[in-house]
Amino acid sequence: MKFLIICVGIFIVILAMGMIWARTAKRPNLGVKGGLLTVLPNKPNCVSTQSGTTEQRMVPISFAHSEAEAQRKLLIIATQMLRCVVLEEKTGYIWVVYRSAVFGFPDDVEFLFDDESEVIHFRAAARLGYSDLGVNRKRMEEISTQFEKS
Repeated sequence: MKFLIICVGIFIVILAMGMIWARTAKRPNLGVKGGLLTVLPNKPNCVSTQSGTTEQRMVPISFAHSEAEAQRKLLIIATQMLRCVVLEEKTGYIWVVYRSAVFGFPDDVEFLFDDESEVIHFRAAARLGYSDLGVNRKRMEEISTQFEKS
């Protein structure tokens, strides 16, 4: 019984430390620079349509209506997903943060609307750690699918 209590105590301490680490992660310096989203780090915890290795690359989201309509539609889709907070929204650009369920680890997702090419570029990256177990890729695939269906 004493061993079980010690194990539970250790688990609670680890859980609390993880939650504190996730909540105090420094906000990265992201945004559009020279017409492009920030270059991805060399880690498997991120995807982008504009930079990164072959494994990190994804196809931009196409839109056939106005940029304003595409932005409105994408914002609705993105914010309907769980634990999403909008950090910045301006014409042609959206930055949201998704947090994991248990520890609250932040994933930064940016969308850049290219009215000329009629595509939405994106960058999705875990703010902490090395691997995200494919969470950002899955999320961006889901957002892309929902956008195309609606």
